[in-house]
Amino acid sequence: MKIDLEKSRPSNEFIHRLSDHKASLHNLRTNGLKRGEHTGFQNLYQKYSVKEGSMTFIIASPAVGKTAILYEILINLAQFSDWKIAIFSPEGGSPTDLYAEMLWAYLRKPFLKHEIQSIPNATEKEVNDAMAFLDKHFYIIDSGLKDLTAESFFRAIEDIEKEDDIKINGMVIDPIVELNFNPTNDRDDLALGSFLTKVRKFSSEKMIHTFIAIHTKAMTMLSKKRDDGTTMLYYPQPTFFDTMGGMMWSRKGYMVMSLWRPPIELINPDTEQPYEKNETIIEILKVKPKIMGETGRVSLFYDNISSRFYEKDGLGNKLFSRDILEHTRPKPKQEQIKFKNNVDTK
Repeated sequence: MKIDLEKSRPSNEFIHRLSDHKASLHNLRTNGLKRGEHTGFQNLYQKYSVKEGSMTFIIASPAVGKTAILYEILINLAQFSDWKIAIFSPEGGSPTDLYAEMLWAYLRKPFLKHEIQSIPNATEKEVNDAMAFLDKHFYIIDSGLKDLTAESFFRAIEDIEKEDDIKINGMVIDPIVELNFNPTNDRDDLALGSFLTKVRKFSSEKMIHTFIAIHTKAMTMLSKKRDDGTTMLYYPQPTFFDTMGGMMWSRKGYMVMSLWRPPIELINPDTEQPYEKNETIIEILKVKPKIMGETGRVSLFYDNISSRFYEKDGLGNKLFSRDILEHTRPKPKQEQIKFKNNVDTK
């Protein structure tokens, strides 16, 4: 009796063969790797882009503008790429508080009524249009006094998609310490690793980009002598080693960025000029896959009236994301992979 080896082969969903993926390989060969979505700034896009199915870890000390940077990226993704985004950020306040902050950023002027003559109030039409936009693109997940675990967070994402018949493109955990990722009280590093694996798999399966904000632990301050003989103390730009969980974030991360608000008395080595008082340094620590960007630093500057950031061109002109994206509207495109060595592949 002749045995059909193909039919008798045991079926194991964990085993993959090249023949199972020929179509996707031919598609990749033809269309190439594509950079992710533009987040609003040309200098930042050279080093960082956002891909569905991936993750971004954001390392920051308190009071450096982490949430403001995150809202900048999220609103740009919603406005210019039509992303739908779910946010878990109890540290930022109630859902009303979070929506009020996002309304200010979307309006680019204070949401609350005021009597400051030099700053125009938002009109009722502007506010209603902004509310309609945020209602369509942003969902807040808030568990109140109850613990939110990874499983309940994922279930909330799926419920949003089912109830509103939409596709969630991005989800936010800000910060990680507000989510109970260790309900069984396992060793912290093992629990964190297990949780990040779950996030990676959920993000990949659902084609959702996950943003996770990470607070730094206690850091060692650096010192610098001033010209008058006094000593200035300041915190350096944080790295993986300055987080609870340390290198687990590096091992599990795809896109990892560090935020830093430098003291104005320090000299920026990139410009050889003192840092500005509203300057935030974004350092990209890890990029995976490499077509999504490259490691390095960029500066963004905060405008407290509009609650938005801007970059500067070579002449020092302010460039807000709206001005950049409305005129360029760059689309992800196939790009040649940059090899470390100049190898002639012809």
